[in-house]
Amino acid sequence: MLTWFTSRAERNVNAHNLYGSIVTLSRSPAIYDVLKVPDTVEGRFEIMILHIFACLERMNGEEPALAQNIVNIFFADMDTTSRELGVGDMVVPKKMRALASIFEARMSEYHAAVAASNKNTLSDMLLSDIYGGEEGAPKNAKELGRYMRKLRQNLAKKPISDLVAGKIPAPEIVGKNK
Repeated sequence: MLTWFTSRAERNVNAHNLYGSIVTLSRSPAIYDVLKVPDTVEGRFEIMILHIFACLERMNGEEPALAQNIVNIFFADMDTTSRELGVGDMVVPKKMRALASIFEARMSEYHAAVAASNKNTLSDMLLSDIYGGEEGAPKNAKELGRYMRKLRQNLAKKPISDLVAGKIPAPEIVGKNK
């Protein structure tokens, strides 16, 4: 019986470590400076979802409890962030339902986009969901699509134990030193 508690506690520690790595990667200044993702609450939310998707996809049934813990921690973090941004207690549940709906939609869109044989499908989705009508948006969406494909490739090359340990191989961002 104690092994159940131990494995659960270890899974929680692993989930928090992995989530911390996702947050760190999502806050990379190059994502906002070079790839021109809007440095807004919405832009950061979208980038978090992108990184969570890549990690959940890599887990692909190998670590279902850890995957669920990541999603739970993400939504607990979004709840806390909403409250810190001044969303009132009465509105938080409605806000969380809206965020969950966006999260589910993005997960479905990413699955469809990465399964598509046309590489432009992902870029078109990113253009619509992240960049809107900003200047230079098509080029930035293509670069973010490359970044996401490279992230997925990096994760696929690593053993699942690295991901469980919170080690996410960060892709290089083209134009970073320009």
